[in-house]
Amino acid sequence: MTSNPHFETAPSLKAARAMLTFQPREPRYTAGLRLRSVRIHVRDHKLRELSVNHRTLEAHYGGFVLSQARKGADEARRLALDVRYGAAGQEGQIAGHAAQIYELGPEPAPDDIDGRSPAVVTWYDADLFFLVASNTMSSDELVRIAVSLYAQRRNQTSSRQRLNRQPRG
Repeated sequence: MTSNPHFETAPSLKAARAMLTFQPREPRYTAGLRLRSVRIHVRDHKLRELSVNHRTLEAHYGGFVLSQARKGADEARRLALDVRYGAAGQEGQIAGHAAQIYELGPEPAPDDIDGRSPAVVTWYDADLFFLVASNTMSSDELVRIAVSLYAQRRNQTSSRQRLNRQPRG
């Protein structure tokens, strides 16, 4: 990835937490794609350093990008539901949160300089704004990735439950 003075690179999502005021969510489902880079937006268009409260995380997985930012409840809602990210967004839900879903655009003509419109899924969760986008994957696949941010990690409870079973007999 090319150098961009507006971003700093973090070696992992765990390392990025120290540069943010929120705990970034990690998708459990990535369509088999691996995390390629984690970038934090740290400088504005005039190269002024952004407060840690105004930073955005971008996690690049090759075939899609996941963006997360603490924006405040009103702004997170506006960015998710009112700002247009494609031609015709459809209302949806991501783990019970209001969302907008934009389909992957058709293959453009060879002389189309704008290229293909990406599939985009946006939603908000309290004061956090989320966006998943891809110029190759369907919106259905992006919804699956988005929902997986809320999947519970397996914990030791299920292991304990297996250990505490009564013997058959």
